[in-house]
Amino acid sequence: MEKEDLQNLVTHLEENLRASVKTRVKFIDPRGFRKRILTKQNHVVYGRRGAGKSLLVTSLKNENDLIPVYVNLDDYKDITFPNILIHTLSEILTQLHDTSKQRKRFGSFFARGRIRKKIDSLKKALKEPDAGTRGEKTTSSSKKDNSIELAKGPVTGKSGESLGYSKEVERTIPENKLDDLRKHLGDYKHIILELEKIIDDTPIYLILDDLYFIPKKIQPEFVDYLHRLTKGTNLFLKIATIKHRSKLYRQSSGEFIGVELNHDIFDIDLDYTLDKFSILKDFMIGILKDAASTLNIDDSVEELFSGDGFSQLCLASGGVPRDFIRLFVNLGTKQIAGSITKIGKIEVNDSAIETYASKLESLKTDSPDERELLEQYLTNVKDYIYNHKRTNSFLIAKEEFEKNPYDGQAIKELVDLRLLHLVDSNISAAPSDGRRYEAYLLDVSLYDNSRPRNFEQIEPDAIDNKSRKDKLRASPRITIEILRNNQRKPVQTVLELSTE
Repeated sequence: MEKEDLQNLVTHLEENLRASVKTRVKFIDPRGFRKRILTKQNHVVYGRRGAGKSLLVTSLKNENDLIPVYVNLDDYKDITFPNILIHTLSEILTQLHDTSKQRKRFGSFFARGRIRKKIDSLKKALKEPDAGTRGEKTTSSSKKDNSIELAKGPVTGKSGESLGYSKEVERTIPENKLDDLRKHLGDYKHIILELEKIIDDTPIYLILDDLYFIPKKIQPEFVDYLHRLTKGTNLFLKIATIKHRSKLYRQSSGEFIGVELNHDIFDIDLDYTLDKFSILKDFMIGILKDAASTLNIDDSVEELFSGDGFSQLCLASGGVPRDFIRLFVNLGTKQIAGSITKIGKIEVNDSAIETYASKLESLKTDSPDERELLEQYLTNVKDYIYNHKRTNSFLIAKEEFEKNPYDGQAIKELVDLRLLHLVDSNISAAPSDGRRYEAYLLDVSLYDNSRPRNFEQIEPDAIDNKSRKDKLRASPRITIEILRNNQRKPVQTVLELSTE
């Protein structure tokens, strides 16, 4: 590939690293997810940071036979609940109000007026405390007749006076924003049903991007309210989030709050695990070739790599498209500058190690309450596997996680943070002990240098001539005791289990 073409390719990919309405990188869809998300059904789109969640859901804005209502929950991550819900409702009504302006239908003027009133009341509610009391003063009065009736001849009448008195009563009435929102749920639903007539029953897709920015403990209430709002309407939820940073429902005192997978809502999982490594490599090379094709340049991107360079780049990305693109941009920039000639395994390792600081920053941003605990788990894993066992793979018995679900939650969150990678969810150990295990790989960014000595990197697709994963099966086994080493707080007091 010519240097000018490589420069154009790198510039194009760098400009489109983050999904937005202006992005020119299209969603590569070998698994048919776009067709699924277009159906009139509630969906939750799972994926790690950079997996393409936002790219998939924002692509709905380009469809002509639906009305997209987009809410980026990242904007409200520092706001308390239920103000997050009030902001979201206000945004939904504002966008529907704007949509109704474009439809000249009988009654649309009056419908917009009702929407504006609701928007104004929601904005007013934001200024009020979440809960409190208000005073109310009432006055009651009565009149007592103390007159004496007189009768004399043909004339009758009354003598005396009427006495009146009043009584003033003061009382304190409790107020709660969430209770008030629930009380007016029917009003909001009525507005949506009214709008459906104006927009000719065109489906409305409510896109809630980055749900995981909302604290996990309030996610069930948040989703529950919006799900109740959509019931019986032509409005459908399209939620994008990170799987193990999300809690879609909970049960409390027999009460079910939220949405249940495969019943109220259906999942679309964008994550590529490393167990099907050849499929992952085909997908990643497709990203580069599609971008080259968009620019009408030579798509022979394979010649940019040497040896195991491309395979190592796919491994270092952990199966996350944005991480793959970010690493490629960094390496391509070095090629253009002449500091490297080809992208090889060592060059990929150097570039991956440079991303470690930004991944730790993501941990602090995405999991501020759990940061200290997750960092301790990660330190324990790296110390035992990388420093002591001198490899990148390890096994954890499935029954260990079943008995200790909060420790399992910690490992899953480290996977979602792209610091560990699941390579096989059901594998036996070698030599076999009759138990089933989950196999994981350390992220390449955790390596201390690009040429670690006395170190064996296990490849995710390493098999013998009988298709056996003996090297992976022989990986060191980590126990719960190793994971909990130096742990300052009980894990269950810090983490909250997700619901899938």
